Amino acid sequence: MQLEPFCKLANPASYVACDWDLRLDEPARHHWLGFFKRHLETILARAHGVQTRRGQAPAAVAAALAEVRRYFHRLCDDFGHDFATYPPVTIHTLVSWRDASMRKFGFYDSFIDLKDRENEAALKLLPAVCRQIDSLCGQEQFRTLIEGVFAGNIFDMGAEATAAVCKDAAPDFFATRAKLPLRPWLYDDFDALAQRMLSGDRHGKAVFFIDNAGSDFLLGALPLIRFLAIRGTAVALVANEYPTLNDMTIHDVAAWWPRIIAVEPSLASLPIHPVTSGTGESLIDLGQVSPQLNQAACDADLLILEGMGRAVESNLDAAFTCDTLKIAMVKDPMVAQRCHGKIYDLVCRFNQG
Repeated sequence: MQLEPFCKLANPASYVACDWDLRLDEPARHHWLGFFKRHLETILARAHGVQTRRGQAPAAVAAALAEVRRYFHRLCDDFGHDFATYPPVTIHTLVSWRDASMRKFGFYDSFIDLKDRENEAALKLLPAVCRQIDSLCGQEQFRTLIEGVFAGNIFDMGAEATAAVCKDAAPDFFATRAKLPLRPWLYDDFDALAQRMLSGDRHGKAVFFIDNAGSDFLLGALPLIRFLAIRGTAVALVANEYPTLNDMTIHDVAAWWPRIIAVEPSLASLPIHPVTSGTGESLIDLGQVSPQLNQAACDADLLILEGMGRAVESNLDAAFTCDTLKIAMVKDPMVAQRCHGKIYDLVCRFNQG
């Protein structure tokens, strides 16, 4: 697939997905190299379970995973020792190194069983969430939708704090939503967002980049997508082409969509159209997306980037030619520090095009 710059970038020539250059920030460099090495063990354990449950010999799987560990550690150590000789290296770079290391030795979707388990659990709650949303109106309804995105986004296997919490099961969605930090949030443009959404002209088309499986997609993102579509806004539901951590892929969306429609038939006739981003990382470089995405987005007047990777670690300061919402929960202490906040702070950043 030939990738190309996202058509809604305001300044494609100067766009940088992630400007956190780890060559120039020693504390961040040590934090992220240590984090990625530690977190790799979580991924390797998941990969071992996935492969052995599918009939592969445990010893052979363990040997291949040891090769992944050696290969990825060597990439990190070489950068750590000679960082000054490298071109810019960001979190996005480290994610790319990690996922390429897994694929190099034959591991492509190490979280597939976890995604399926959490999708199964969240799917049972989707009708109740939709009925609750439908019982509300105005700003109360819209705020409940936004808070639902925050609450769902806690299911994230890419951050140590939430990976530990979500190892056996994602936290209770309703309890998480009820205990969210009070406003003002770390980035809090909710009032301007609500004014635009509830009092302004309705958007013709939205491009919504989804994040994780389970409660994040089904109980957080999807009710907001449904709200937009019910209002008459066509929605391009954008998911990764390739697996990374517990992120939904476009193939996951296709596999689960018939079951989603079965439990929530109101979605069946709505203008919601899945489209691949063409990418495969938990952060997203909008300098390289699929032609299908650009075709779907060319007439969009609303962009929503959801999740810490897509909306905070990358693209937080990126400018676009349409109304843009960046929404996420901050789940890493170094990211929180860089944003002058704390872990579990909330980001609701809205810019009018």
